[in-house]
Amino acid sequence: MEAAMPHQKIWESQLLSSPRNIKSVDFFFPGADQKWRVAFQRRYAYGIEPEINTDEYPAYIFFALRDLSSKNKDSLPDMFMGHQGLVIVSGAMHDLLQTFNMGRTRFHEVPLYEYDQKTLRPGRWYFMHIREDCQTLVAEASSGLKPVGKSGGIWKPTLAGDHELALDPEEAGELDLWLDRSVRNRVFFSDRLKKAIKSSGLSTRWLGFRPCKIVTV
Repeated sequence: MEAAMPHQKIWESQLLSSPRNIKSVDFFFPGADQKWRVAFQRRYAYGIEPEINTDEYPAYIFFALRDLSSKNKDSLPDMFMGHQGLVIVSGAMHDLLQTFNMGRTRFHEVPLYEYDQKTLRPGRWYFMHIREDCQTLVAEASSGLKPVGKSGGIWKPTLAGDHELALDPEEAGELDLWLDRSVRNRVFFSDRLKKAIKSSGLSTRWLGFRPCKIVTV
């Protein structure tokens, strides 16, 4: 008898695509100039060089706006994007994720400072480096996708928002979170992880979970 498929249900997330997930938090990289920062963002966001070394990670994060209200600073979500498309999670979210199969994904604790980059804010925060890239998208069985560029092989959902992503989860195995760099700006969550996040009470309002269609190839 064949083994049961680990994923009977998978959710795509708009973590990397919804502007509502972007917060005014910047990253400090010791000794880095603007050219290096741009290169890091491109490598991180699009997987051009997914094996980013840990010594390249940010030293700390800080609020990028001087006049940001206390309400906004006190109500950061537990998972969001800061500047350059980099992902940040709270200590509580980090602890929850650590109880699931994150594979090669790394977490790097970063202190959060006020705009002055001197006044330390309370709480634990982590830079989240998603390193699992699984070829799970089945483009021909999906709907509402359009190709990116002319070389082929990279897709993105249309702006209408009526797409459906079809996935063959075999390559993801037992992972609970991964990217598929053949589809732009989507993070995939296992059903068990999505349920745990929803039941945890953590602030994840704009993750935009959407069910995928499971297919086998």
